[in-house]
Amino acid sequence: TVIIGAGAAGLTLASNLRNNDEESEIIIFTKGKDIAYSPCAIPLVLGGCIESFDDIIMHDADYYRDRDIQVHLSTTVTGVDSANKEITFEKDSDSQTMTYDKLVIAAGSDLIAPEFDIDDMDNIYSLANIDDGRVIQESIEGKKDIVFISNFSIGIESAYELARKGYNLTFLEQSFGILPLFLDGEIAGKLVELNEGVNFETNANVEGIKTNGSRKEIRYNDKTISADIVILPSSKVPSTSLAGEAGCEIGDFGAVKINEYLQTTVEDIYAIGDCVEVKSHVTGTPTLSPAGTTAVRQAMFLANNLSGNKMTFDPVVNTVVSKVGNYNYACSGITESFANMIGMPVVSECIETCQKARYYPQNNRLYIKMICKLDGIIVGCQMLSNGDLSSRIDATT
Repeated sequence: TVIIGAGAAGLTLASNLRNNDEESEIIIFTKGKDIAYSPCAIPLVLGGCIESFDDIIMHDADYYRDRDIQVHLSTTVTGVDSANKEITFEKDSDSQTMTYDKLVIAAGSDLIAPEFDIDDMDNIYSLANIDDGRVIQESIEGKKDIVFISNFSIGIESAYELARKGYNLTFLEQSFGILPLFLDGEIAGKLVELNEGVNFETNANVEGIKTNGSRKEIRYNDKTISADIVILPSSKVPSTSLAGEAGCEIGDFGAVKINEYLQTTVEDIYAIGDCVEVKSHVTGTPTLSPAGTTAVRQAMFLANNLSGNKMTFDPVVNTVVSKVGNYNYACSGITESFANMIGMPVVSECIETCQKARYYPQNNRLYIKMICKLDGIIVGCQMLSNGDLSSRIDATT
């Protein structure tokens, strides 16, 4: 079994495959030099809550090699020939080929280049992986003003962590509100209102970035803001180039099409993780689920399938729990904005309450938005509080 990608999907698959089968050959290819870390921890390192990026790496390649799992670091798979069941890969400018019996594409996502003009990339960075985090951590030393542009969860969390360290943070969100895939405007706005330390501007139409001495000038909405460091948008799309070359069908969401057994449309090629489309439990139609929890579940199911124990992967509800600044947010299902986009008639209501009975002296405010179809079936829920929300959103799900 050859696995392309060493994120949550690829490594979980390899480990579970080895648990099920001590004899088969398992080979992983990854572009990165670090594996087995969670990108969710990057903001905590930048903010100083975790001392070093090395501390968030759970296992190195030797851990997997000791389990007889071959790991090729800093290696790029450049082609897939499904007719001959062969891949081409490149490391240190040396191109090689390898045959496979089963191929699993767990290639994750690709960053989308920003559409606005940038005259010079000095002190302008992306924030998507541990290498980006290391570069930014080193580059911000001695700097003061940092601007993030439409950076999703990791970027927003990093902005607040850096603000705690004394940096001046501005966040230019090009959408109607922060985290638009997860939260509607009411909850997103409340999240910004309750937190302090970051200057947010929504509907920011960034036109370009120009260099002025050692500073960067960001033009947006007929305004200009100056900064020492700029963190670019982290918009991503499923990585499908290898799957497409292999002849796998790509779905309407621009991700690899798979069936309930996680098989692509090409024999002996499977796909899991951020690069695939899944079925939504809410709408019954294809959707994306770029979350580590989904990737891990898919990997565990696929390990069983490849070992002869057939299991079907169920539709997803896309539940997310995370923290921004001092507040936790949680969501499940679809947003009202998405329901309107697909023409699903819904009603919604926002309430403010508390997490415990009102007479408790230590209590947390709780903000809830519920979205229902006209027949009363819940299709989405969003919550916000500085208390724990994981059990509450699970109950809704």
